[in-house]
Amino acid sequence: MKEIIRLKNVVKKYNEVEVVHLSKLHLYQGEIYGLLGLNGAGKTTTMKMILSLIQPTAGKIFVLGRELSDQSKEYLNKIGSVIEEPSYYPNLTAYENLAIFQKILNFDKKNIIETLNLVGLNTASNQKKLVKNYSLGMKQRLALAFALVKKPEILILDEPTNGLDPQGIQEIRELIVQLAKKEGLTVLVSSHILSEIEQMADRVGIIHHGKMLYEGKIEDIQTNRWIEIRGDFSNRESLAELVTRENIEIYKHTSTTLQIENIENDRITSLLKLLVHNNILFYEVVRKRESLENIFLSLTRGDI
Repeated sequence: MKEIIRLKNVVKKYNEVEVVHLSKLHLYQGEIYGLLGLNGAGKTTTMKMILSLIQPTAGKIFVLGRELSDQSKEYLNKIGSVIEEPSYYPNLTAYENLAIFQKILNFDKKNIIETLNLVGLNTASNQKKLVKNYSLGMKQRLALAFALVKKPEILILDEPTNGLDPQGIQEIRELIVQLAKKEGLTVLVSSHILSEIEQMADRVGIIHHGKMLYEGKIEDIQTNRWIEIRGDFSNRESLAELVTRENIEIYKHTSTTLQIENIENDRITSLLKLLVHNNILFYEVVRKRESLENIFLSLTRGDI
């Protein structure tokens, strides 16, 4: 895969206090990369360094194959970003706001309608609506429009769903996935809403106190996995005896739930046949693994 962004031994200090020390960060073409960390972990600082809003104290940052120190700020024309809420003209419509932006940057004017359609702000009810009357979710969509209207190759989003209700979070999440998968953008998105990142990111970087604890696919983290069987297990002693006879470790056992070690498919089949033969009723069998939230908490506590 083509490498779009790479950080190598990047350090940022403020008054000799080290706030970021990333040995690595790799972002590849067409992927959604979730940058995870607690407040103050260094997510926003990292994004601002990529955008040249602040300068690193040490290390190298590469964007589109070239080190930032070796290129002019023109590379920013290929990046759209939402780091802080853009300045809007509240008494203008979304189109009028973007038209002013177009006069400043001189991109193709036809991009405005295309972008408003993409973010869902060009409906009949919204075309004449002033920004001051927008909901928070609509303002988030307009912020995305500002980032997208110049047709960038890279999208950098800092907490894009912050403050939204569940419906708004889902809408923005689906839009981000669409931008990556249908429009071909490479997306770097930070968040502390771990379940949202889990649903849209191809890979994640988990940072804590400015350091990268893990980078890669969520499923590649070595963590707990198990099989859960649900049914009528009121005769717990009989069930436990059957499972133990098959040399299967039991993690949890209640009158309705049985959690066992992560065994192979053929052993699951044998166990289920045994349950049926012994008139033990079940209605659900599913493989499970720790959520991203639990993985994150384990990493930041040093358990993994």
